[in-house]
Amino acid sequence: MATAKRLVVVGGSGYVGSHIMRAALARGASVASVSRRGKPVASVSPPLDRAEWISADVQDSAALQNAMKGADAVISCLGAFGSNEFMRRVNGEQNEKIISAAAAGGVERFVYISAAPFGPIEKLIPGYFEGKRAAEAAVSKHFGDRGTVIQPGMVYGTRHVSKHVSIPLGIIGWPMSIFFQSSPVRGLANTLGRWGLLLVPPSSVEEVASTAVAAALGTNAENGGNSGAGGSQNAGQSGSAVALGWERIKQIAHSVEMSSVPAVTLFWDGGCPLCRREIGFYQRLDTKKRVRCPTRSPLLLLCLPSHLYQKSAKARYEFYFMT
Repeated sequence: MATAKRLVVVGGSGYVGSHIMRAALARGASVASVSRRGKPVASVSPPLDRAEWISADVQDSAALQNAMKGADAVISCLGAFGSNEFMRRVNGEQNEKIISAAAAGGVERFVYISAAPFGPIEKLIPGYFEGKRAAEAAVSKHFGDRGTVIQPGMVYGTRHVSKHVSIPLGIIGWPMSIFFQSSPVRGLANTLGRWGLLLVPPSSVEEVASTAVAAALGTNAENGGNSGAGGSQNAGQSGSAVALGWERIKQIAHSVEMSSVPAVTLFWDGGCPLCRREIGFYQRLDTKKRVRCPTRSPLLLLCLPSHLYQKSAKARYEFYFMT
């Protein structure tokens, strides 16, 4: 049996980091979080079985390298807002130290959670984006095309602040994502130049987490278009990290989701008219093509009275294939 890959998530106790931890565990990886506080507060981050929690200061190079010992890949979620000086230090210098320590420790892959280009917004908070771009350059310098830079726009989901306080960012983020992905908005964005970068569609925290883990494991992150179109700006260029924008984030997350869903087969005799109607109902619900329904198979589905089949079929579909 192959040994599970070991992933180290810097900032794994935070909002994006905890989702990455969960996604990595779901993929069968051995996962450790490195943060100053170590294990997260239970009321803020739901418990993650089998995760390892390491307390280390990113300023301490020796402690950082020790935490990364034996890691196949490192994912950094470290980032912060504040004064420009503070943001340059945290987003840039501290991430550069993490990247350097990972390279010195022989880590095979590095994934950095960065931010999409935001045009005019970058001039309002230059320290934030200057720090991010400095860290991106460090990933390319130390890891080349074994490094991945993930560049989402707004990352939406439910952010747990305390036991009793949560921020439902999805209320804003999900409708914005749908609207900003529409053809008219994408067309408008392409005509506005740098101002069009303000219209980057948000990504869900689950999509970002799934993409980060796929990149860390060396799957699904090798191909892309250009970053301005939401793709991979530098893929295929020797010495440059792979940059993934909103479109590639969505594509990779969808690919991971589909590959993780087991194939399901419903057997039926192919002749019963009620079964045929029920199978047809399943197929209309099955937009992701998860269910295969061959004919001329042993009868395993019960024939239902016509006034009950649709309600029962939907209930059974939702129970078996949506939970």
